[in-house]
Amino acid sequence: MLYKLGIADNKYLLPIFPSLTVFGIVALIVASPIAIFSGLYHMKRTGAFAADAAVQTESNPYVYRAVPGKEREVMLPLMILTARGLAQVMDQLKTMTPEERSRFEEVLAKADLLLKGQAVGLTSQRSPE
Repeated sequence: MLYKLGIADNKYLLPIFPSLTVFGIVALIVASPIAIFSGLYHMKRTGAFAADAAVQTESNPYVYRAVPGKEREVMLPLMILTARGLAQVMDQLKTMTPEERSRFEEVLAKADLLLKGQAVGLTSQRSPE
């Protein structure tokens, strides 16, 4: 319909778009990126999207807890062991400062809480369960 109305009877555009196929291909190549970028721009500028994302994040109980199963049983213990091994190497090389050591211990304490099934993170902003 657009081709017939805008291109077929237009003596300036007909040499550029000799057929509907060429017009369709060019339209897809031009319109797709424009649509994607305008949608991304709209999503970033809309306050409702940010509010909805915040509500969805806080309503998911596994944002602040380790997911039962492989994450709690395998992945989290493996990460803790890897971090402790790395800390031992850094201690032997004397490259860890006392501030880094205290921060490292804080993070490991949070990982231990996760491993025990407790919540960590922004729990003060969440409603009680």
